[in-house]
Amino acid sequence: MKKTLNTAAKRLAKSHFPSRAFKYKAGFATAILFWVTFFLPSLAQETPPLINYPATLYKAHNQNWDICQSADGLIYSANSDGLLEHDGASWKLYPLPDGQIVRTVLYDEQSLQPTGGKVLNRNAQAEQRIYVGGFSEFGYWKKEADGQLRYYSLSKKAGFASLRTEEIWHILKTPKYIYFQSFSQVYRYDGKNLKEIKGSGNIMFMRFVQNRLLVPTIGRGIYELKGEKFEPLPGTESLSAATISSILPFSNGGILISTTKHGLYIWRNGALTPWDIAISSELKRNIVNRAIVMSHDSSLVFGTIQNGVYVVSKNGALRYQFNKETGLQNNTVLALEEDAQQQLWIGLDQGIDMVKMSSPIIAYQTSDNPLGSTYAAAIWHGKLYVGSNKGVFVKKWLSPEPFRPVWGLEGQTWALKVIDDQLLCGHNDATYRIGENGVTKISNINGGWVFMPIRLGSDSLLLQGAYVGLHVYKKDAKGIWTYAYPVKKFPPIPIRQIARDKSGTFWLGHAYKGLFQAKLTPALDSALAWKEFKSPQELPSEFSIELVQWLNGQVRVRSGNAFFQPDAVGKLVPSADFSKEDEAYKVRTGLHGDWFKVFMNRVAFYQPGKKTRNLPLTLVRNSETVVPLSEDYYFFCLDNGYALYNRKSPDEQNEAAGPPVVRKAANLRNLNETFAVSGNPSLPAEVRALRIAFALPVYGQNVQYKYRLKGLTDQWSEWTDQSFVEFTNLESTDYIFEIRSSLNDTIGSYHFGVKPYWRETLFAKILFAVLIALALAALILYQEKRLARHRRKLIEEQEEKLRQQRLTSERRIMQIQNEKLQSEIQSKSQQLSNVAINVVKKNEILEEIRDELKQVKAEMGQQLPNIHYQKLLHSIERNVAGKDDWVLFEQNFDEVHEQFFKRLRQIYPTISPSELRLAACLRMNLSTKEMAPVLGISVRGVEIKRYRLRKKLDLDNDANLAQFMMDI
Repeated sequence: MKKTLNTAAKRLAKSHFPSRAFKYKAGFATAILFWVTFFLPSLAQETPPLINYPATLYKAHNQNWDICQSADGLIYSANSDGLLEHDGASWKLYPLPDGQIVRTVLYDEQSLQPTGGKVLNRNAQAEQRIYVGGFSEFGYWKKEADGQLRYYSLSKKAGFASLRTEEIWHILKTPKYIYFQSFSQVYRYDGKNLKEIKGSGNIMFMRFVQNRLLVPTIGRGIYELKGEKFEPLPGTESLSAATISSILPFSNGGILISTTKHGLYIWRNGALTPWDIAISSELKRNIVNRAIVMSHDSSLVFGTIQNGVYVVSKNGALRYQFNKETGLQNNTVLALEEDAQQQLWIGLDQGIDMVKMSSPIIAYQTSDNPLGSTYAAAIWHGKLYVGSNKGVFVKKWLSPEPFRPVWGLEGQTWALKVIDDQLLCGHNDATYRIGENGVTKISNINGGWVFMPIRLGSDSLLLQGAYVGLHVYKKDAKGIWTYAYPVKKFPPIPIRQIARDKSGTFWLGHAYKGLFQAKLTPALDSALAWKEFKSPQELPSEFSIELVQWLNGQVRVRSGNAFFQPDAVGKLVPSADFSKEDEAYKVRTGLHGDWFKVFMNRVAFYQPGKKTRNLPLTLVRNSETVVPLSEDYYFFCLDNGYALYNRKSPDEQNEAAGPPVVRKAANLRNLNETFAVSGNPSLPAEVRALRIAFALPVYGQNVQYKYRLKGLTDQWSEWTDQSFVEFTNLESTDYIFEIRSSLNDTIGSYHFGVKPYWRETLFAKILFAVLIALALAALILYQEKRLARHRRKLIEEQEEKLRQQRLTSERRIMQIQNEKLQSEIQSKSQQLSNVAINVVKKNEILEEIRDELKQVKAEMGQQLPNIHYQKLLHSIERNVAGKDDWVLFEQNFDEVHEQFFKRLRQIYPTISPSELRLAACLRMNLSTKEMAPVLGISVRGVEIKRYRLRKKLDLDNDANLAQFMMDI
């Protein structure tokens, strides 16, 4: 389609029309082609930044009937669903008690103790109120300690019967009173009491202008309200057929009156004259609904029903127009308001828009942007040429005419540069020269990213970095730039950046990875030497290298997030020219010492002798381009269009410099439970998880935040665009929440504490300490007792062990003694046996001797004298049954058998000595034969004695007499 249209345009350009007609027809054809290609084109008007706030963002009704701003910078909108509050970060809706549409809103500060009941004093002790009105209802919202609004009705307390059918459409503040107005009634409020004033007919919005309280009356012109009386304003009777939409102060004590369909009028000293300006008929046609005067330059702003907003200078010249084609969400304007930063807020039938009227930045804005993302720009012959990802476009510089494409340059454009009054274009497809009558290809070099003019004596060369290597252009005989040759002995790599230092050395940046240093011949036809810098030995990273052609021919290199500069031998060393920031940035240079820090979502502008300015711009990522278009304007390439900055504009006086503020502190477990956001609140002990919402009342800028909670950590968080933070597992202590924004370094703080549980109180801690001490003491005492018991047990065990050892020893001793006794008894027994044996043997010997003696006597007869015989025989007889042997035997027997005789006598007292001797022999277990010699009787005698002894002892015949004796 485009190719066919291009061919048609070329054929039309070659037709035989005269030159002037040709230009007209060619322009007409181009316009037709542009219309077909881009459908319905819009004006290419550069306007101040316009920000849209759709209903999907603020989550309420589309319609916004009125707008105001509070002293702390918050924006309030009268929305069909209720009162909308915007703090720069988030929106909140406050519905009326009965869900009525809020038609009007007014901010004021009410004295806590009104003086005289009349004047609304504004002082440090003032109470912030947001007055609202709706059907059968008006009152105010008051900000409570927790930062949230609470509604107080004035109309219900008043009890006016007229309010049952009236709807409050307008609230007006004068030095003494606040007026709540419907289309037929006025209710005057002095801060304490309400007064009903009946209107003089159907009235429109009353205004306080030039110290007059003026009331437009339908069909009767304008009246002035003096006290409680309406008096006609002289000279306004002719406006009876018109509907007056606004009354504004005008120069020289005059009053500007706007009507919906009958144009503009100026009233001065009782005379009414039409104010005819260039757009008067357009304003009549589009129905003026609202009008205000801007404070900084007295510009007039007219909001229409059918075609958006017109901004007119105080002389009547149109400065800007905002409508749906230029970015406005809707063409029906319901409200206009200027805030403290001189920004224009527009309440629409569908959404809310804001225009930064005082901004030195103007931007190309349209709902159907033909440009796309921009990458290059240049002014040539009074025209602005813009290169984008869609091609090259042109329009008259600073005019509202639409852009038209430069045919033949469709597609990605990288560079536009005016060199010696020739406009050169580095394009994805080739390199071109743009002329008044078309485009000329001057080389087939693809992707010409950058051009650098090089002075060579009286001549000049042009060095180009492209997709493949370096290339040189020079002028032909007619002074036209033509392609000359590629630079030899240099690797065929994509060169996107070129810088040259004072020594003539070229620094080259690879499109993706790499930094090179090259020495070229004077004719730039060949590389004499080149070097590639490696990481990490020579620079932190080889990726995304940035070259900066710094002041006085110096070169700076950005690698990673650090900046370097070459020393005398070409080695890269850290540069001290750029301060370290919390977020990464790139550097771009401008005119006359100007330079820029390009951050992710803002640009910091540094200008010699002036303070740093923060520009709310987001440039094309990884291709951040700032073009000095002229001595006055910088061109910023954006993802959707472009922005212009007037470098000679005065410093902005109204830029918000305050810190972010805490908007809400809520229990994370129950978000409906909120706490005071000022002072030093103490949170309940059970609140150990907290959500803190914060904001900076700055509008139309991408604000990021850093925060920390001192008492929990001293480390700042990372940058975030989230406007709240949550903390859990808080301890019972005091905290300081600190918050700062990316727009300035001021810090806002919020002091709060968490009450302790009863177990965390000092008393509880002392009690716990005492209990712990007691427990420790008890434990120590228990341990001591336990150790004592253990010691006693050990001692007892040791004593028992010793006792057992002693007993064992005693038993052993007893055993030894018993063994000794047994041995002695055995010995004694042996001795006793020996004695008995000896006695027996002695007696046997004696008996043998006796028998032998008797035989000798018998044989010798009288030869052996009787005296001797009897003496010998008597001696033998005495020794056979001698008492001495028995006494010895008894002694030995008693030693062996302890007290045998004594026990036997005790048992049998009648026992005789001879029976005792027999018992002793039985105890010794002697046989009857052995007993006879011991007892000195015959064996028969022994048996008789045994029998008698058994009888005496009363033993059975079966009883063993010897065993009986051994058992005693």
